[in-house]
Parts: sequence; C-alpha cells; structure tokens
Amino acid sequence: MANPDFVDVAVLKSWDFSAWRAEHPGQLPYRMDRLEKLGYRLHWTDRLCQNTWQRSRSASILRRAESWSAPFAQTALMARTIRSCSATMAMFESEANSLAFARNLTAASRRPPFLVISCWLAHILSTSSTLRRRGYQWAYRSVDRLYYFSKNQGEILHEALRLPAERLRYLPFGIDSETFVPSAEPDGGYVLAVGRDRGRDWRVFFEAVDGLDLPVTVCSRRSDIAGLKVPRNVEVVGYVDRETYRRLLGRACVVAVVTRPVSYPSGQSVLLEAMAMARAVVVTATPAIEDYIRDGVDCLAVPAGDPWAVRDRIGEAAADPELRSRLGAAARRVVEERYNSDEMWDVVASDLEELGVSPQR
Repeated sequence: MANPDFVDVAVLKSWDFSAWRAEHPGQLPYRMDRLEKLGYRLHWTDRLCQNTWQRSRSASILRRAESWSAPFAQTALMARTIRSCSATMAMFESEANSLAFARNLTAASRRPPFLVISCWLAHILSTSSTLRRRGYQWAYRSVDRLYYFSKNQGEILHEALRLPAERLRYLPFGIDSETFVPSAEPDGGYVLAVGRDRGRDWRVFFEAVDGLDLPVTVCSRRSDIAGLKVPRNVEVVGYVDRETYRRLLGRACVVAVVTRPVSYPSGQSVLLEAMAMARAVVVTATPAIEDYIRDGVDCLAVPAGDPWAVRDRIGEAAADPELRSRLGAAARRVVEERYNSDEMWDVVASDLEELGVSPQR
C-alpha cells in the first residue's frame, strides 16, 4: 500500500499553539512547523489554554488533581485523535506521563509509535524515591523513542528506566535561527542574564557582577531572585515578551548564563539564541551543557559555583571587542550548522520513518 501524501501525528504539549500561530503566522513553538514541511500533519488541542477555561472553577480543581498525579486532561481530550493518528509525540515528559501509563493497558500490537521529547526527566529520576522511579519505569515501557538534550542524561535514563538502547536517543537542541539573527543595532554596553528555570544560579551571578563597572540587565521572575541582594548596577526588568527579549539579547555586550550543575542543560535556549545572534556568552560548563560549547572558540566557560571566574570572564569579554566578534562569529556558525530547529526536527522525522510513519516523498 502506498504511503499517503501526509501523515497525521497527535501532539501533546503545554503551549497554546493556535495563539502562537496567530502571532507568528506559519510557525509553531520550538519551530515544530518543520515537521509540517516534511509531510506530517500535526493535531493538538488548545482547549485547556483558553482564558475562559483557565478562569473557570473547574480549571482550579483540575490543576489540583493533576498536581497529585500527572497531567491527564489533555490526553483525555485528545483520546479520539490519538487513536486515529499514525503516531503521537509529547513535548515534554509531563505531557507524556498519563498516555505512557495508559498505553501499557492495551496490547502492544495496537499501539502506534509514541515519541517523547524529555527535558527534566533525568533530573526527576535522579532525585526521586525508588517507588516513583519504578512508576516511571513501568509507564515508559510503552515509549518507542525517548529523546534527551544532553549526552550525560543517557546513562541516567537507561539505568532508571531500563529501556533498550535503541529507544533512547540524544537529540541536540535546536533554536529558531531564522528569528534569532545578528542584530544591526549598536552594542548596548550592558551585561544580560535571562532565565526562569530552577537551574539558574542567581546568587553566584549577583556576587559576580556586584560592583562591576558595567550596567547589568536581568530578565527573570521576581520570585526566582526573592531573598537575594540585587547589586546597585543591576536592573531587574522581570519576565519580558519574546520581541523585547530578542532586542535585549541582540544589543548585549555580554550574555551570562550562570547555572548550578543540574543533570539537564539549564540555560540552553538562552545560550543558543545568544549564540545565534553572534553575542559573546559567558556560560557555566556543567556536564549537561558541555555538548553545546567550546571554551575560547564560541563562548567563555566558567566552573560552577565560582563568582570570581564569572566576573573575570565577563570583564575579559567586555574589554575586548575583537574577542567578542570572534566568539560571536563562531557561535553563529555552529548554530547554523547544528543547533537549529531544522536539524532537530529532521532527526525526529528520520525516527518516525524508521518506525514506519512516513509520508510519500
């Protein structure tokens, strides 16, 4: 039987895809629209993201119920679509958990391929109780491909989940290199730090820039830095929209990504988007982020927990325009060659084909 012109794939996610597409025509978050260009028709629901639902009493009850178990409402709303599609993909593991569990209750022969792109799963498993790890181990038996964004997570996932090696795959993260391009605006002369995940080390960053003869801009939630002393040369602008973030990134003299040594690549989006915009980046060289950086070639790396190293390398970059230019040019090249969304989704499309889910070319 000939393959159809396109293949239907159900998508479980946390973003409001329709709202994103309305604001960015033709695009989807993480540029998942690349799969559409490759012949995959994506199906999702945004019902749970709509304001009328979010403000309802039912939403509050549902959020509480899901916090006790796993997000399940989206999977329930998508049940009929999932059954009719040739494959299902979840981004990220939180959206995958309930379906992974439910699939184990049906015969393997009746289950279409299920792909899960994980982000924090290795960290969750390495810090969980034995009982919780066993629950994940049982549920994820039904997953056909489990992707992770840094090589150090492979051993953690293999040992915790006991999945066959062919089901686990390192997936280099890719950003939207068409949107994040070098800016034509002049260098703003400031240091920029952006982040909202728990891996950021704001204490070390603030110690590093305290008294530095450079203005510093921080984009973060106030709750993330609560209780910390913010130096006088630091302006905290809070959580900003995507366009404001892009403008700030494009004009930064130095972008600092200072993190704790967690098992997932904290800061990879900001790191790669800054690199795509040819910025000089000072980044903590954790085991999870080392896949993406080359110290002295496309960034300046620092050890975890060392504010003096962060301070020295920020000063080094800020004082040397030629160094910033060289690092930025090399950073842009590596994003164009490897760490972009086309490369990332091409890997996923290749795996879909390997699993027998392929549109007619």
